[in-house]
Amino acid sequence: MAESQKDSENPLNIDGNNFNSEMYIECLLKCATLRQVMDKEAEVVTQSQYLQSEMQTLVYENYNKFISATETVRKMRSDFQIMQEEMNKLSENINKITTFSSTISENLKESGTTVNRLCNTRQLLDKLQFVFLLPTQLNKAIEENRYMDAVNDYTHAQRVLQKYGSQPSFQSIQTECSEIINDLKKTLRERLLTPDTTASELAESVGLLRQLQESDSSLQDIFLTCAESRLQKHLKSLSSIVDNVDILEWVEKCNNSLLADIGIVITCYHDTFQNKEILPEFADKIMTQVFQLFEEVIKKPENTGTDILIRGLDKFFRKLQAMSEIISSDSVSQKALDVVVQCINHKASMQYQVIQAQFKENLMKVRQSLASKGTESADLKDILSSLQVHLMQKIQASLLDLMAFLQKNLSFGLKPWCGKAVADACWTVISETLINISDMVKSMASLQASNNIPFELLLVLAKLCLEMQENGVTTLHNHLLKLLEESSPGLTVGNNDTSNIMVSLSTAAQVALDSEVVFIGQTAAQMLRVSVLARDWLRAPEPRGPRAVCRRVVETLASADTAASQLFPTSMKPSSDSSRRTIWSRPSSSFSPISRIFSERIEVFSPAGADRAALSNGALKVALKALVECVRLRTFSRHGLQQLQVDVHFLQQRLSCMGNDERLLNALLEDALSSAQIRCVDPQLMEPSIVDIICERG
Repeated sequence: MAESQKDSENPLNIDGNNFNSEMYIECLLKCATLRQVMDKEAEVVTQSQYLQSEMQTLVYENYNKFISATETVRKMRSDFQIMQEEMNKLSENINKITTFSSTISENLKESGTTVNRLCNTRQLLDKLQFVFLLPTQLNKAIEENRYMDAVNDYTHAQRVLQKYGSQPSFQSIQTECSEIINDLKKTLRERLLTPDTTASELAESVGLLRQLQESDSSLQDIFLTCAESRLQKHLKSLSSIVDNVDILEWVEKCNNSLLADIGIVITCYHDTFQNKEILPEFADKIMTQVFQLFEEVIKKPENTGTDILIRGLDKFFRKLQAMSEIISSDSVSQKALDVVVQCINHKASMQYQVIQAQFKENLMKVRQSLASKGTESADLKDILSSLQVHLMQKIQASLLDLMAFLQKNLSFGLKPWCGKAVADACWTVISETLINISDMVKSMASLQASNNIPFELLLVLAKLCLEMQENGVTTLHNHLLKLLEESSPGLTVGNNDTSNIMVSLSTAAQVALDSEVVFIGQTAAQMLRVSVLARDWLRAPEPRGPRAVCRRVVETLASADTAASQLFPTSMKPSSDSSRRTIWSRPSSSFSPISRIFSERIEVFSPAGADRAALSNGALKVALKALVECVRLRTFSRHGLQQLQVDVHFLQQRLSCMGNDERLLNALLEDALSSAQIRCVDPQLMEPSIVDIICERG
């Protein structure tokens, strides 16, 4: 802005206001060459010619506009003269019309008064005719069930009858009308007490009785009593079809009959009476019964499908929302929300019950498969994987099924309370399913001996509980969070404490492992107990080989060890070579009672660990401890002691190959042999080489 102002004040600026031509020419001659001066002259001449041409064009245009404006003014002057003449004529005509109108008014003034008097007379005659014909009109309207027309006619004529009722000509009419109206009141009261009366007819009857000056207190009681009777009839009808129709048909009938009538009754009550204190109590009483019927409907097996349940619930909830403005009751509004939450919880309950039933069915199939194939041919890893995958898929499918309650097109799908209810229900499905499965595993483990449940199944269930504890719960929780984020962003699980689930799964796994160990140990112990107690060791022959019971014990323990090796890792390191020495290669002083007192105490029924060695050692302790206790109850001859020596050596050779704790194995076998040696009448053991030969030959 400052630069442009400075340029305009420059005397050398040819376009400025302060231009000095002499200074400009003098400066140009001093600074420019001849060629530049000539070019500048040509430029100035060209610009001058252009400006002159533009000036001529503007002059011509302004001249044409001036001529056009002159013609327009001349034409307007002529038009205004014509309009002035027409306005003068119009003014004259209006004056004539005014004069004629005044003359006509003066001439018709007397006739108008007469016409008004005749019109009033006509109206009075019409009223008198209406009054005289009123009884006939009332009877006709009542016969045609046009009760509203009859009441309107009577109230319209009532003022005339009250004014002229004392005159003899009107007394008979008034008396006849009163009798007709009394009969009409009786008819309307009978209509109120009729069960087939609709809600709209009920409201119409009450309104007509109020117009006929009936007291509000009596009408309120009659209205609510008749309305309740009518609604109770709807309730009975809905209750009778609960077992015959699905939820969609039931909700459709409920919305169109019962809830529609409730809306009409309450609306009419609001419009008719001023006392509204007893209305919420009346609505709560009816709606409580409606909600009870709806709870019965959703529990029917044919209504357990998610799609049909949600569609029926959405229709029911939409109707309740539409009635929320009519029924001014907080308890009804809250109960409507509770119904949706109850449906969600009921669906969740059905989900984990179905999962539990299917899991039991799968366990039965696995049990039959194990019974038919046997331990050696059964792939326990494949069984475990099948059970775990099926369980995870069913739980995830149930969670996805519950997400259908959060659809955006549902009337309650985007409500925060609905999202919270769905989140809590999903977590309930996860927790209740896993806790119920844990309880099932514990129940099966406690009844294992009486129900002949295969020990392999106990191992599979224990491993399943451990896998779900380590990875399954976390996976399901993350999957639930993902589904909630997709269906309702920002929604979280409120009560997601996994400690109870973890403890329940861990406890179930421990109970199953303990039961398996005790079962295998007691099975082998029973074999050894019978073989020791039923034999006469004082008359035992010279040993020729290990007894058959020892082979059966080894086969039983080996079968359990093979099954455990498929599911559980081995954490125990191999024993050193020093522990592989035979029991009888040790000095005889190791068999003394003093050395046994200071030996390490063996806990027989300690909790089983979740690895192969711990399970094998647990069963081994139970079996060999029974052998030790039974040996202490018998007396042995020399050959009986030597036979037990051969059996112990055979057990040591076979059981040490299974990965058992050889220190534990040797300690128990040593205890058994030392107990027999103490109770032997001629305690002479065979040479180790001879025992080896007998075992190999046997």
